[in-house]
Amino acid sequence: MGDVRVALAGALSSRRAEMPDLIRVDQYYRGIQDRPYIPKRAEAEFGQMVTKSLENWLPLIVSTVAQNLRVEGYRRSDKPEDLEPWRYWADNLMDSRQAQVHRAALTFGKAYVSVMPGTSPITGEPAPVIRPMSPLSVTGFSEDPDADWLDLVVRSLGKVVQGEDTFLRWEVWDDEAVSEVWQPEGTDDPAEWRVVASEPHGMDRCPVVVFRNRWADSPTTMTHELGEVSPLMPIQDRINSTTFDMLVAQSYSAFRQRWATGIQIPKDPRTGRPVETFQAAVDRVWATPSDKVRFGEFEQTDLSGYLSSRDAAIKAMAAIAQVPPHSFASGVANISADALTALETGLSRKVHERQTIFGEAWGQVFRLAAYAVGDASNAQDTEARVIWHDAEARSLSQTVDALGKAHQMLGVPQQALWERIPGVTTFDVEAWRALKVQEDEAAERRGLSLIMGADHTGRDTEQDAGPVASDYVTAA
Repeated sequence: MGDVRVALAGALSSRRAEMPDLIRVDQYYRGIQDRPYIPKRAEAEFGQMVTKSLENWLPLIVSTVAQNLRVEGYRRSDKPEDLEPWRYWADNLMDSRQAQVHRAALTFGKAYVSVMPGTSPITGEPAPVIRPMSPLSVTGFSEDPDADWLDLVVRSLGKVVQGEDTFLRWEVWDDEAVSEVWQPEGTDDPAEWRVVASEPHGMDRCPVVVFRNRWADSPTTMTHELGEVSPLMPIQDRINSTTFDMLVAQSYSAFRQRWATGIQIPKDPRTGRPVETFQAAVDRVWATPSDKVRFGEFEQTDLSGYLSSRDAAIKAMAAIAQVPPHSFASGVANISADALTALETGLSRKVHERQTIFGEAWGQVFRLAAYAVGDASNAQDTEARVIWHDAEARSLSQTVDALGKAHQMLGVPQQALWERIPGVTTFDVEAWRALKVQEDEAAERRGLSLIMGADHTGRDTEQDAGPVASDYVTAA
């Protein structure tokens, strides 16, 4: 690649275009949302109600999908017993870190994972270093929007102060090296930027993989790929507004207010303020000797309209996000197992789509990891596949029964079905295979022992019985 400063300048223009949307999504996800409208002269009590009315449903949308995404293995079609790529995964604690990648991609529309050559802290041998990177600090760039690999990645490292000068620190990843560039604050001329470090990474491409929540339909219609949060933000505002209106009605007119006419309210002689004539209580009755006094009460405000409007907005959010309504605990109860499965059909299809998209990206990570340690066989295997946790709403007995029928009725080998049992990892399957080999060898030894014992017993019986007819025939 040419001058890294020129490449950085081009990538920063893309970053400036997408960062406002990403920051707004991050704020909404964390509950920093547009507040419902109140008049400027409203009392402080209304401000407290606004704060209470912010019901953040957006993290639930992301969690419902993310909790159904868990990588449990990586399998080569020609060498299923090869666990070396999966050891790269385990050495980098990716069982826990994968959730960070999935949630970021679902929330912001994209996430990043870097793969660099390194050394295992346990064995001291060469090992890949796999790390997730947040889209809030990292921006990927490629000339071809449909390219499989990124051309350039820029990561913000914050600021540094030297004397009276302040610099913005940028880390630039390209197909040759990882460089650090200092940009004087307020200066957009790349000629004034400083490349303070550049270290070749030894990879044959930019060692960063992008995880997309979905591919953009057209580069001209979307500045970046959509996540799950952005389309739901207007509905979140609607829920907050309805909840605020309901709190106001609940606080000021949801209880019965009583009135009285024809009475003279006394005043406190010391303060001059009106004195409350009647004390309302369960065990008290309002009474007066005057026949001109009239009592009455105002009707309370019915909150059912607010509740219905709020529930309708929540159901609209669930429908758009393809999340079953019972995840929101909103108006769904006492449903059968078949109905529950039908409600989760949309979510299952969405999860399967994300598994396909994310699975390809994880495949790139595994191949980069193999390349980082010189494992050419796994680095070039594009047919290997990621094994996902089965998140379907089925009991273990139902799953095992279905797998048993697949073996008996369809002839699928038993060992090929082990990895389809929910919760079973690649290492579990390999341990079972080792135990199966041991059991088969032990059974074979027992069988040989029985055969040899039976043969020996037969020969002893023939000798005790004396010569047989065949002996005479042979002698003759």
